[in-house]
Amino acid sequence: MSQAKITRKKQLQIVKEKHDQLPQIMTENDIECWLVFARETAANPDPVMDHVVGGDIVWESAFLFFNVNNQFKMVCLVGNFDEPAEKRKEIWDVVISYKEGITDPLRQTIKKYNPKNIALNFSEDDVVADGLSHGMFLKISKILPEYSDRFISAATLIRAIRGRKTTTEVDLITNACKITEKINNSVSSKLKIDMSETEIQQLYYDEMEKYGVIEAWQRDSCPSIDAGPDKEVGHVGPLETSFTKKGHTLHNDFGVKLEGYCSDLQRMWFFGKQEELPEELIHAFETVRDAIIKASEFIKPGLTGYSADKIARDHVISRGYDEFAHALGHQVGTHAHDGGVLLGPLWERYGDTPKGLIEEGNVFTLELHVKTKNYGVVSLEENIVVTKDGCEFHVPPVKQFIFIE
Repeated sequence: MSQAKITRKKQLQIVKEKHDQLPQIMTENDIECWLVFARETAANPDPVMDHVVGGDIVWESAFLFFNVNNQFKMVCLVGNFDEPAEKRKEIWDVVISYKEGITDPLRQTIKKYNPKNIALNFSEDDVVADGLSHGMFLKISKILPEYSDRFISAATLIRAIRGRKTTTEVDLITNACKITEKINNSVSSKLKIDMSETEIQQLYYDEMEKYGVIEAWQRDSCPSIDAGPDKEVGHVGPLETSFTKKGHTLHNDFGVKLEGYCSDLQRMWFFGKQEELPEELIHAFETVRDAIIKASEFIKPGLTGYSADKIARDHVISRGYDEFAHALGHQVGTHAHDGGVLLGPLWERYGDTPKGLIEEGNVFTLELHVKTKNYGVVSLEENIVVTKDGCEFHVPPVKQFIFIE
C-alpha cells in the first residue's frame, strides 16, 4: 500500500501549524496583507497551496491573510462550488463565495482592511515563491488597479513559511530519511561485481515498492547510480553499459517521498576489502566527510547561507582539490529542492538566496564532491535540521565507504 501521499488529516494539521506561524512572520516582514491568488491549481499549482490552503481549487480564488493593527484574519474567497470544501476544512476565519465573478467581493475585502501593502507570490530568485503566473498578475492588477502601487513580493514571507518546518514536518522528513537508509542497507546486501547501473537502480525500485514510497524527484534519475571512475556525477540516470568492478567505487544520489515529504542522501561503496582501499580514495572520502561535519558544526540560526558554504568550500580547497561547482546545501521538504535560503556561494546562478539567514526549523542537505585522479568522483550528502543552537542530522552521517567484498 502506498505511503507516499500525506493523509488529509495530517495535511490540514500542517496547514493549521503554518497558519499559527503567519502572524509572527508577517510582523517580522512588515507585511499587512498576503494574497495567494490562484485558479485551476490541479493543472497549474502555486507551491504554497499545500502549506497554507491544503488542497486544490477550480475557479479564481483569493486566500487573504491580514495582519493589520495587531489583528490577524484569514479570509478565503472562492467560487460557489469550491465553498463547501473550504468550509469543511475549518481553517478559515471567513469563507466568502461568488457566483458571477471574484472582482467585487475581492475589492470589498481589500477595502475593508485597507492594508498598506499587498504581498504577491512572485520572485526572480526563489522558484517556490514564484507561484503567481504572469496572467494572474495581470488579472489582479486589473481587479485592484488602485492598489497596484502597494504590491510587493511575498518571497521573504514564503521563504519563512516553507523553511521553518513544524514538528510534524520534521518528523515526516526524519521518517523519510530512515526509510532511505533502510533501503540503502537492503540494496547493499545484494550488490555484486559486474552488476549494471540499471540493475542496481531496479533493486531500489523493488525496495521502494516494499515500503510503499516513491522517488523524491524524477524517476529515471532517482536513484542516480554511478559506477566506476569514468561516470560523470550529476542529474543523470544509470546506464546499461556501466558495470561495477573490483577496486572501483559506486555512488548513488537517492531520496524518497513518504507521506508527502522527501529525503535526499548520497552514499559511496567500494568493491573490495577495507584494507584494499587506495590512499587516494581515503584522502578524498575524509575530505568530503570532514567538510560536511565542519559545516554542520558551524551552522546555527542567524548566519548567512553563503557563510556556511564557505566553511566546506575552504576545507576542500585546503586539501588540494578544486572547489565543487554547486551549492553546499538546499532546503528539503515537500520537494527535494524546497526553495528558500540556499547554503551556496555568491554566484549569479543563485541570485540572492545565499544571502538569506539560516533559521531554526530549516532542513538542509549538506552535499559536496571531489574528483580523484584515478577513481572518479567521491560524493556524499546528509540531511540536517537547524535547531535553536546548531543543527542535528536526521540519520547518523556516514563515516566510511560501504565495503562490498
